[in-house]
Amino acid sequence: MEFNTIVECNYKEFLKILKDFENLSKYLPRQLQKIQILEKQDNITITEVVLIFKTLIKNEISQKIKIKTESDNKLILEVLDGHAKNTKIWIMIQPKDDKTQVIVNTDLKLSLKAKILSPIIKREYKSLLTGVFIKIGIDAENKLEMK
Repeated sequence: MEFNTIVECNYKEFLKILKDFENLSKYLPRQLQKIQILEKQDNITITEVVLIFKTLIKNEISQKIKIKTESDNKLILEVLDGHAKNTKIWIMIQPKDDKTQVIVNTDLKLSLKAKILSPIIKREYKSLLTGVFIKIGIDAENKLEMK
């Protein structure tokens, strides 16, 4: 599953905000309860992420995610446990004119229990990430203007 989006913001400011993992929950306050760094060494960060989904019932999911900074503009995320264990997400950020292009490629692995929800998860996932990237872009532009 791959998608990309163009965000109207400064590339370097966008990267700074995106790599501030513990503060990313402010971009998804209803769904992303918390991100806690469990371990950090060189270019690898292990986080615990708590997600809350409110549909007919409230469902809380806690997952460990390994984030590898492969280069200045490329992150590789791997879900280490839970319903999406072994899912890998590649995020590439690059400047495009005066904007920032974000390319996301996901190899989604779902447990048998979660596969039934696969079409909904894929649709919501793209929408959710696009919204986060746009909010990060707004903050990046605001921080640039304040300098």
